[in-house]
Amino acid sequence: MSAANAVLRLALAGGPPNVKPTAFLTIIAGVVAGPVSGCSVGVLSIVLSDLAVPGGAGFWTVPDSMFMGVVGLCAGLMWHHATSFNRWRLAVAGFLLTVVFDVGSSIADAFLFGAAWIGAVVGLYLPFLVGGFSAYPFGLAHELTTAILLASVGPMLIVRIRKVYQ
Repeated sequence: MSAANAVLRLALAGGPPNVKPTAFLTIIAGVVAGPVSGCSVGVLSIVLSDLAVPGGAGFWTVPDSMFMGVVGLCAGLMWHHATSFNRWRLAVAGFLLTVVFDVGSSIADAFLFGAAWIGAVVGLYLPFLVGGFSAYPFGLAHELTTAILLASVGPMLIVRIRKVYQ
């Protein structure tokens, strides 16, 4: 799952910004294999994809990978033992878990770069208000991608992987 996540993160780098299945696959890993595996997939997904690109890894890789690990850990704690999945609950919770990643990693990265943390958070959703180079809402794009994937294919993917995994 980590390798697939890293490859997809890199392959989709040229597409619309932040439309990536990273949080989606991390959540799926946590649900299927448990909190520790979900955390591991989250951390490794960010580390591997950052290391694969020249100049991609840096001191920001540590908090970014840590927060993606939190996403996998929480997903595993919430749903690892669940037997049925409501696609809308998955979507809403996945959206909120991705908010945790986006906001947490933005605040941590702002501190690392000596920037204002409030500007980093507002910039996720309203970049044109904080002097960003784009009016594109990076955070919302990431969160909606995760929610849409969880609502559309999440339950089916979890059931199919569990059949093979267990």
